[in-house]
Amino acid sequence: PFAHEQRLINLTAVPEAADEEFMATAPGPWLIGRVPWSEAEHRIRAVAADRHIAAALDIETGAPCLVVERRTWSAEHPVTHVRFTYGAESHTLVARFRPQG
Repeated sequence: PFAHEQRLINLTAVPEAADEEFMATAPGPWLIGRVPWSEAEHRIRAVAADRHIAAALDIETGAPCLVVERRTWSAEHPVTHVRFTYGAESHTLVARFRPQG
């Protein structure tokens, strides 16, 4: 597996998500198609895989992992909080920036 995903969806903001199985479309694209987001936050950190994550990613317990947590809002209302965990050797994070002004 490429990643382990844990996601919470605010059913007050997206009530139709309660009936969605997310088999045909993953939660991320499904949400983008229904709720325009106005703000997002990423938190990135390194962790050691616990037993649950190690089993899910087929890696050793204690192996290094990269965790990307994202929270999104739509018009000041929280929509989703997702935590992606990647085995350290299977993921690279790249950012490109341009000066403002």
